[in-house]
Amino acid sequence: MSAKPVRLVTTFFGSLGRGFTRSGIRFREFLRHTSGVCHLAAATLYFSVVGLVRSRLHTRRQLFLMMRNVGVSSFPIVALVSLLIGAILVLQSDEPLKRFGQIQEVPGAVALTLTREISPLLTAIIMTARVGASFTAVLASMRINEEVLALETMAIHPVAHLVAPRFLRMLIMLPCLTVFSYLVGMAGGALVGRTIYSLPYSLYVDKTVYYLTMTDIVSGLVKAGVFGVIIALVCCYYGLIVEGGSVGLGRNIMVAVVTSIVLIILADALATAFINNYVF
Repeated sequence: MSAKPVRLVTTFFGSLGRGFTRSGIRFREFLRHTSGVCHLAAATLYFSVVGLVRSRLHTRRQLFLMMRNVGVSSFPIVALVSLLIGAILVLQSDEPLKRFGQIQEVPGAVALTLTREISPLLTAIIMTARVGASFTAVLASMRINEEVLALETMAIHPVAHLVAPRFLRMLIMLPCLTVFSYLVGMAGGALVGRTIYSLPYSLYVDKTVYYLTMTDIVSGLVKAGVFGVIIALVCCYYGLIVEGGSVGLGRNIMVAVVTSIVLIILADALATAFINNYVF
C-alpha cells in the first residue's frame, strides 16, 4: 500500500476526530453557559423580590434612577424607528389591498402587525443594542477592575447590587416602550395614509379601534416582558464572566448582543406559535 492513500485515510479520520472533539467542547460550553444563566436567573428573581420588600438592599433605591436611563433616554430612538416602521407598513400594505378595493383596511392591517409582532420585536432589538450592551460593558469593567470582588468583600451580594436593579428596570420599561411604539407607529401610519392616500384621520382611528382587541395588545406586552428578561439575564451574565481584559470585554459585549438577539427571535417564534394556536 502506497504512502499517499495511507496519508489520505489518516488525514480524513484525523479531521473527523478533531471535528467531534470541537463539537464536544462547544456542547460542553453551551451547557456551562446555560446552567450559568439559569443560576443567575434564580438568584436575580430572589433578590428582585427581596430587594423590593427589604429596604436595606440596594434594589429599591437604584430602581427608579436606572429606569430613567433605560426608558426615558430610549424614547427618541424608539420613536424614530416606530414612526418610520408605521409609515413603511402603510406604503407596503397599500398596493395589495388597493387591487381589491380595500385601501380603507390598511389601518387595521398596520395596527395588528405593530401590536402582535413588529413593535415588541424591534423595541427589544433596539434595547439590546442600546442598553443590553451597556449592561455587559459596565459589569465587565467592574469585573476586570475587581470592583465585584470588593462588593463581595463588603458582604454585598453582586447579584442583589448589580443585576437585580437592571433586571427589574428592563422588565418594567420594555413593555412601556412597546406601548409607546404602538402609538407612534400608528401615528406614522396615519400621517402617511392621510398625506399620500387621503385617508381621513377619523377613518384611520375607527378602523384601528375596530380591528384591535385587548388580546392583541396584551400578547405584544407579554412578548416584551419575555424579551426584557432575556436581555437583562444574558447581558448581565456575559458581563460577570468576562476574562482577558479589554479584549475579553469587547468579545463578551459582541457575544451578549448577538446571543440576546437570537434568543429574542427564537422566543418570538415560539410565543407567536403558542398564541396563534391556543389564544386566537
